[in-house]
This record gives sequence, structure tokens and C-alpha cells, in this order.
Amino acid sequence: MNNMITTCHLTKKYKSFTAVNDVSLHIQKGRIYGFLGPNGAGKTTLLRMIVGELEPDSGVVALAKGKTFGYLEQHQDIHGDQTIYEELLSVKEDVLRMEQPMREMEHEMKHLSGDALQNLMEQYNRISTEFEHQNGYALQSELVGVLKGLGFTEDEFQKKIATLSGGQKTRVALGRLLLSSPDLLLLDEPINHLDLNSIAWLENYLINYKGAVLIVAHDRYFLNRVVTKIIELDNGRVMTFSGNYSAYAEKKAQLREAAWRAYVNQQQEIRHRTRDLRQRQDEFEQITGSMREGLVLLDHSGRILSINPAAQALFHADGTCVGQDFLTVDRHPDLTAAIHDAAETGHSQLRAERRGREYQLDFSRIESNGKVLGTVLLAFD
Repeated sequence: MNNMITTCHLTKKYKSFTAVNDVSLHIQKGRIYGFLGPNGAGKTTLLRMIVGELEPDSGVVALAKGKTFGYLEQHQDIHGDQTIYEELLSVKEDVLRMEQPMREMEHEMKHLSGDALQNLMEQYNRISTEFEHQNGYALQSELVGVLKGLGFTEDEFQKKIATLSGGQKTRVALGRLLLSSPDLLLLDEPINHLDLNSIAWLENYLINYKGAVLIVAHDRYFLNRVVTKIIELDNGRVMTFSGNYSAYAEKKAQLREAAWRAYVNQQQEIRHRTRDLRQRQDEFEQITGSMREGLVLLDHSGRILSINPAAQALFHADGTCVGQDFLTVDRHPDLTAAIHDAAETGHSQLRAERRGREYQLDFSRIESNGKVLGTVLLAFD
């Protein structure tokens, strides 16, 4: 299908609110689009940028060459001394201007012959063909049909525009737009002021419309009967769905369910990871807490036997803990001598090992009785 209008990366911001954010769309001939989104989401902003009433902050709108569009705003404020009928008839001024020359030619041809008649007939045929193409012969019936379809009675045709209510003016503006038959119709809440019969008439009119239609409406039943595609604007972004409103609602429900399942799985994964992290943190704090406050006591195989964060402990000179039977730390038979050797090099630390993990021990003080005070400082994987 042919693209009637293309938007590329449209963006519009109002202070801290981004109404339209990097929106790209293709509006195609023969399609009827429903344009959905929460109130205040930016639908009217996007429509106004499409028709050129509002300048985007960035991005472009491209209307196909030679194509026309018509835009019905939510609120119309038309003026003038014309009647309802005259207001709609003014849309067809170009067509009406063809009719008078045709009548004059018809009268003139009665008095011509030969080449003059032939030339006039060729000119008449060109004009009459265009007049027919513009539906000039059925203009009056088309106009009356639109007015009645939109809920105006024949008695109201001669009402002055200046006397109409806001809703009546909107219906007149909609009638003008439909009679002008642009290639693209953009309708912002077109059924707000229509009764049920008029809505049904408009549904049939739009279904048979030859151009493209973009409709902003909240009536799901109207959209369900008319549209062939849904464009959703939310948080400044657009998504497009094929089908009518029911197809859109079903797809949205599936997307919400998938998003919820993804969220639940993510939360479960976060809980699992948090639990594992807390467990590791507890293990680490158990070790590092003992390093800050107490001792790691080793058995003869080099395994940690116990942690005593509440008390300091003394080691014998052979490296075993006072009151316990422990393997010599770092396999030094004379711990006191090892401390002296380390001190000479500017260090007072030795290492012990448990299951491939090394523990750095600080033997910073030698008691007068030859015993050594030891404290675990760090653990290494």
C-alpha cells in the first residue's frame, strides 16, 4: 500500500514532560487507524505536528506528493452569516463554478454547426467529464445525505452558523471535511456530538472511504467496527497493532501477561541472588569478624577448629595455642624465633592454611614468659 504520510523520529517536549518521543509512523492508503492512549498522553500534540499546526523539536513529517489531508479538531469555532446548507455547499465551490459554463455551452451549441460546433463540443466534454469526476451531478443529493447522516433535519438546513451550539458546529465542521474528500482524514473524537443513528451512518461512511483515516476515539465499539489497525501512544512512544480493537485488546493482554511473568521471574531471581549473597556475606563476616576481634584456631591437619572473637589467645613458642593442642603455625618449630626473624625484615605476620585458603596472622607481641599473642588479620582465596 502507498504511504500517505510518514513521520520520522518526531519528538516534542514541554519542560520536563516529553509528549512525543522519537515517533516514526507510516499512514497508508485504504487503512483506517484507531489512535489510542491515556488522556494527556500526547495524541492531539502528535496530530497537530502531522498537520503542521505545531513544530516538532526534532524529526520530520512527509506528506506524499499531490496528496491532501483534512483535520477535525475536538472543538470547532466556525463563524459567519451563512446557513448550515450554504456552509457545506461552499466546500464544492470549484465544482459549482463548472456548472454555469456548461449550461451556457449547452445553450450555445443549439445555434452552431460544423467546426465551431465540434470545437465547442470537445471543450464541453472535457469540462463535463471533470464535473462528473467531482460528483457534480450528484452534488445536491450528496450534501443532503451528509447533513441528514450527521443528524440535521431539513428544517435545520437554513439555520445560521452563528446560532449553533458547540456540538452543532463540530458536526458542521465534520460534514465540511467529509464533503471535501481529502486523501487523509484525521479525526479527533468525531463521535462526541453524534447520536446512535449518526454514529452508525459515520461508521458506514468511513468503512467505504477510499483514502486513509486516522481516528482518535474512546468508544471501543465504534473502533471495533471501523478500524483495521491500532496505533497506541503511551509515555511518548508508539506501538502499532494489526486488526480492530478486540484484536488489539487481546494482544495487549498477552503482552501484559508476558511482562508480568518476566517481572515475577526477575523478582525470584533477585531473591535467590540476594539470599546467596547474604549467605556469602554471613560466611565472610564470620571470618572477617574473627579477624578483627579474635583468633582462628587450627587443628593438627591445618583446618579451622574454632573461632573465638570474644577473647585473645596466646601461643606457645612452638606455635601451639595455650591450653589447646594445635599444629605449629606456618610450620615454624620455634614461633618466637619466627617472630623475631619477621621483625628484622619489617614484618610481624605469618600465614596458616585451611583447605587452600590462607589466613594472615599477626603475632605482634611476645610475652615475657615466651608466649606470643596472635590475631588473624586477613583471609585469602
